[in-house]
Amino acid sequence: MKIRNEQNFWSGVMFFAFGLAFVVLAREYDMGTAQRMGPAYFPTILGGLLAALGVVIAFTALGGEKQADHRVEKFHFDALGWVLSAVVAFALLLRPAGLVVALVVLVLISGMGSHDRNFKQLLVLTAGLVILVLTVFIYGLGLTLPVWPAFMRD
Repeated sequence: MKIRNEQNFWSGVMFFAFGLAFVVLAREYDMGTAQRMGPAYFPTILGGLLAALGVVIAFTALGGEKQADHRVEKFHFDALGWVLSAVVAFALLLRPAGLVVALVVLVLISGMGSHDRNFKQLLVLTAGLVILVLTVFIYGLGLTLPVWPAFMRD
């Protein structure tokens, strides 16, 4: 059996693997019932659905002639490194530097992982994200995260 669409096939395999991993890891917790859900209920159901979706996607990519325009591209580890380092920087800066500075650093570092970097767009994205996060999480939900750096707080 030939793989007709490599992108769909490998995406299906990835969904199946992640779904199966959630189902297996959730077995360590109490399942509960539909009325009284335990901590394993949600990851097991969601993992099972994800695994089933992966099987369907992978099987639809099999058979027939190979489609040349659906090849799997080279994985870009540099972009992954930029995004992961941005998340680590955000986590390390949140308490001492505050939410605003941590968000600015998050967007600017993760923007370095893009192939078409545009500093002007990153600044607009940063401003929008800061306004959205402050509105939703600080003022809307009332989370007690430090907004400004330690030297600017009371």
